[in-house]
Amino acid sequence: MQKNDYLKAALLLNFAGLFWAGNLIAGSLLSDYIGPGFIVASRAVAGSIIFILVIRLGGRRDILRGVKSWPLLILMSLSGVLGFQVLLYLGLRYTTPINAGLMNALTPLATALLSAIFLREQLHRSQWLAAAITVVGVAWMLSGGQLSALLTLDLNIGDILILLAVLSWSVYGMAGRRVMFTMSAMETTAIGLFLSIIPALSLATVEGFFFIKPQINALVIAVLVFVCIGPTVLSLFWWNRGVQLIGPSHASLYLNLIPVYAIVLAVLLLDATVSGSDLIGASLVLGGSLYGGFSAIMGARVSRQAAGDSS
Repeated sequence: MQKNDYLKAALLLNFAGLFWAGNLIAGSLLSDYIGPGFIVASRAVAGSIIFILVIRLGGRRDILRGVKSWPLLILMSLSGVLGFQVLLYLGLRYTTPINAGLMNALTPLATALLSAIFLREQLHRSQWLAAAITVVGVAWMLSGGQLSALLTLDLNIGDILILLAVLSWSVYGMAGRRVMFTMSAMETTAIGLFLSIIPALSLATVEGFFFIKPQINALVIAVLVFVCIGPTVLSLFWWNRGVQLIGPSHASLYLNLIPVYAIVLAVLLLDATVSGSDLIGASLVLGGSLYGGFSAIMGARVSRQAAGDSS
């Protein structure tokens, strides 16, 4: 891993996290008007159209020829584009954006464990320590600064759905690492969206007829425009490019910034209140992410020096 690669990935992943934090706020706002299926279908259709235009303008005509593993691409579409989003938006109907952001901070630990088990990716002590710091930060915020309260903490259905979304996203990142050995981040993101269109539209149709009838107004349209461009296209592309540069377990550390961004956006846009325990926990989350990032840079530098000495 080159230092420039890590710095580039850090910038991309930070912007991705900021837009995804905005997506939590958007999902909370939309929950009063439309269901998760409608949101996911809108993102799939709009995102696919945008990527078709981008790919056409870039001179590419047939990106499907470069596909080496359809099963992994389908897994990415089901776990990241469909599974994660449906579980997230459904969870936001029952829990707060701040809680959802805090739950997302558990993603590095889940991704690291899955990568170690299925990809045999070597994890260094700094990664485990960084993940542990962020988990303590999340636990601190959820318990209001009383970690002993976690023993009796009851999770509502929204929190459980968000935890399942975290697991689904970890699978997406792990599969993406394998796929992007042979495909670009742009191609991977685009095909993942294309594959999700039919199941997403089917879900939205069933949802609209039998469960949640959409209520469309100017606010819904404006928020959907943001969701379809920012979190759908830009964040997915930035995330996949970041994973391609530094790997899923390193990249997932930056998802820990989502709670921090979510708290700031919730205060600014939803008039949410933040307690002292939230600030302490957010500081631990940020500290863990920064520690993991700088440790990776130093580790890469030591490895290159060792390789140079041996030669």
